[in-house]
Order: sequence, then structure tokens, then C-alpha cells
Amino acid sequence: MKVLCLFALVAVACAYPANVTDPAPEPTPAPTPAPTPAPTPAPTPAPTPAPTPAPTPAPTPAPTPAPTPAPTPAPTPLVCPAGQFDNNGTCEMCAEGTFSVGGSDSCDACPEGQTSESGAVSADACFVARACAWGDKHMCDRETGCTFGCESDYCWSQCDALCPRLSNDGCHGCSEWCWLTGSAGKWEFCTENSQCVGVRRNACAGACTY
Repeated sequence: MKVLCLFALVAVACAYPANVTDPAPEPTPAPTPAPTPAPTPAPTPAPTPAPTPAPTPAPTPAPTPAPTPAPTPAPTPLVCPAGQFDNNGTCEMCAEGTFSVGGSDSCDACPEGQTSESGAVSADACFVARACAWGDKHMCDRETGCTFGCESDYCWSQCDALCPRLSNDGCHGCSEWCWLTGSAGKWEFCTENSQCVGVRRNACAGACTY
């Protein structure tokens, strides 16, 4: 049996030519590579919005400067007229026995032995007082000694020019009197004695009477 098998093998081997080789195997085709997928493009980033600028604050207005107050004018010094004086900012009449030429804060005294009416404007207004010819029953001009007043709505005075005199300066006790000439008419109208002070030395409006 073994001989038969060997014989068979030899027969098979002889049946092939000596120079015949086994055919080369067909080359295995290289596997077709899977197509490389196109690269997925990176997503285009959305454009970054420009930052919204913060609103520019309105400029703070410069503070309005306080108005410069007008300079306070220096107070005008008080200048009192003649016959008056400055008494703490008020002009007042000089008292009897004194006088002022104006612009002063005090009045000057009359020379010794003399006096003056209230509001005298100079030393010339000072005089030696005379006794009233008719006493103190009526008003009296102390410089002349003549009595005067208001009677029946008109000013009167003891006669001056027509009185007998012992000197040349006023009345001397005569009993004569007259109605006084008025400043705006023949007689000076009055309702009280003090209204006759300003006309006490006016001329008589008529003849003197007793």
C-alpha cells in the first residue's frame, strides 16, 4: 500500500514540467482609502459688537459765582446848619444862651453876662437881657424888653419907636402898644402868642394906643 501511494506521488510530480513555477499570486489591490472628509471649517465667530460707549456725562456747569455786592457807600457825614448842632446823628436847636455857626456837634456859649434866643447862629445874636417892661403877664422880647402877644386874632407889641426912651435900645415901660404889620397883609393873623414871635419886631400897622 505504501508503495502505491509513493508511486502515485511520483507520478503526480512527473506530470508537472520542471521549469514551471507556481503562478505568482495576484497582487491584492491596495484598499481604496476612505475619502478623507473635507475638514469641517471652523465656525466663523459672530463679529464681536463694538462696545457701546458709555454716555458722555453732560459737563457739570461751573457754579455761578455769587454776585459781588456793590460797595456800601460811606455814610455822608451829618452837617447841621447854623443855629443847630449834631446830637448823635440828629440836628437839634442850640439852647438859649448858646449859638452855632453850623457844622458842629456842640454849641458855643455866649460871652459872659449875655444870652441868646434858642437857635442863635452867631455870637452877634447874643445880647444882654432886659427886664420885660410889662412883667411876665405876656410874652417878652428879652433883647428889647418889649412885651408882645396875640389878642383878638392879631399880633400886637408894645410900641417901640414911639415910646419915650432913656437910651436907644428898646422899650422902657411905656404903656403904648400897636397892632403889628403882617408878613403877607396889613395885620398878622394869629390864634396863640407863640405865632407872634417871628413878627414881634415888625413895624406898627397903625398908631400906637394906650
